[in-house]
Amino acid sequence: MKESLTSIGGAGSIVSAIAAAAPCCLPFLASIASTIGLSALLPYSEYIVYLVQGFGLMAVVGAYASYKKHGKYTPFLLTTLSVAALLFVYNVTLLTWLLYVALAGLAIAAIWNMLEIRRCQKCATAN
Repeated sequence: MKESLTSIGGAGSIVSAIAAAAPCCLPFLASIASTIGLSALLPYSEYIVYLVQGFGLMAVVGAYASYKKHGKYTPFLLTTLSVAALLFVYNVTLLTWLLYVALAGLAIAAIWNMLEIRRCQKCATAN
């Protein structure tokens, strides 16, 4: 159960980063999204905003599960701060630079958590 929550956190970080970056009009992501047919979701963009926030909260849950597994609080703290910034951007004021910082923070935290979990497993097998 805990390993699935850890996976969900990483997936939540990545999906929220991709979903939030697409409306920011990154040309590369916009061209890929239109190529695979995601432009059909444009009429539902107001709902996608809530979906991105939900994936962000899911990333916090997964980061907490990772924290309980490896005991390092800094990736969890980075995920929490990034999701707080994401929620601030979507609910208070749209600051593009803060959105990009939050997305970068989520990506870094997901990679950091993955490395900490691998490092923790190596320590467990070495003893």
